[in-house]
Amino acid sequence: MACPDLGSVNWERASVSERVSIRSDGPNQPGKRTPPHSGRRRGPLLVSSLSASPWLIAFVTFLVLLQGACSSSRSRLATPASIEFTSVPVAGADSSEKMGVIAGRVIGAQPGQQIVIYARGETTWWVQPFANQPFTRIQPNSRWSNLSHPGTEYAALLVGPDFHPAATTASLPTLGVLASATVKGQPPFWRTWWFPLLSIALAGAVIVGVHRLRLHQISRKLNERFEERLAERTRVAQELHDTLLQGVLSAAMQLDVAIDQLPADSPVLPAMNRVLQLMRQVVDEGRNTLRGLRSSGDSAQGLAASLLRIPKELGGGQGINFRGVVEGLALPLRPAIRDDVYRIGREALVNALRHSGASNIDVHLEYSAGYLRIIVRDDGRGIDPQVLRSGRDGHWGLPGMRERAEKIGARVKVFSRPGAGTEVELSVPGEVAFDSFSSNSYLSWFTNLRRREKQAPAERERERQAG
Repeated sequence: MACPDLGSVNWERASVSERVSIRSDGPNQPGKRTPPHSGRRRGPLLVSSLSASPWLIAFVTFLVLLQGACSSSRSRLATPASIEFTSVPVAGADSSEKMGVIAGRVIGAQPGQQIVIYARGETTWWVQPFANQPFTRIQPNSRWSNLSHPGTEYAALLVGPDFHPAATTASLPTLGVLASATVKGQPPFWRTWWFPLLSIALAGAVIVGVHRLRLHQISRKLNERFEERLAERTRVAQELHDTLLQGVLSAAMQLDVAIDQLPADSPVLPAMNRVLQLMRQVVDEGRNTLRGLRSSGDSAQGLAASLLRIPKELGGGQGINFRGVVEGLALPLRPAIRDDVYRIGREALVNALRHSGASNIDVHLEYSAGYLRIIVRDDGRGIDPQVLRSGRDGHWGLPGMRERAEKIGARVKVFSRPGAGTEVELSVPGEVAFDSFSSNSYLSWFTNLRRREKQAPAERERERQAG
């Protein structure tokens, strides 16, 4: 039913038969009627007629409601249609082998209307999916979906049933198009913003994994090699103890007995006493050497205790202020590493006690998840630069320390100049030194880096002075 226009209803004609002649200046005259189009009494007459007819009131009410419903319907029909995309294929251009899903929904579509999809190549729009299949049906839920060849851009046109799309076009058609929408194609994953970040993260993970695998292999080989060396050194120490050291002890005991039998005024007695004292010193040093060959300590605390015992074992240190400092939580050392670390620290201490002429000697042990550091520092006469570079003829102290450090993957630095004392620093990586080394060492990498940055100027200054 068509919606009526209430403005066209002639109210005077609808009520003219109901009107009666009413004048304000006197009573009605029989046979006399008021002209139907008189404007003076039109309002009162209409009210009078409406109040006199209930059916007319109902009819007018119906017309008003119908007019409101028709106005609402016309406003809905006047709402423009729109198209939204919900799925877009990957961007490409002029590729006839690949196809992707393109989908969306329509708001305000009417029955009989359809979607026409276009994909833009380098310069031309191509109808999708094929020239002989240009239309895409709209589902009852306002959704639409179809296939499309790759394009740099995609367009969806809402058209009527009489629309005839061109297979190709330089620009999108507008004649007969009720609504349209365009969207750029999704970039391939290697051109997205997150792909470089993911690549960098994966590359970092691979590098860390390869590094840890390499460290594990090196540590395993070092452990095997050091276990063999430790077993061999233990065997040699046992043989030396059972043969050479016991023989020297027996000779010293017999010499002591012989000295007791000599008269007090014998001219050879002083010489015999000096020989006996020398043999006792050889026995003591032999015992210390055998102790080092067998083991430098049974734990991390044993390493510190062993290094601090060295001045007493050597029988020196009189008049020298000897101080030891342990920094950080002591971690258990690998058995094969512990011996070489002890030997290097012992050599540095022996050189400071015997050759430096120092009045103060400091031993500093620093435990960290990333490294083990031993520093032996004295305020003695220092080392000549030539000796520091190549060592003293017939002495293998400094070269021996460097060789031991290289074998275990550690590093020895010696800072010294004449009259300014000497500092020997041994640094062993945590993955080589500690039994309980884990990935936590990587967490302390930044802390160690900042500490190295702070120490770098002082180290460069010491190297400059030593050079």
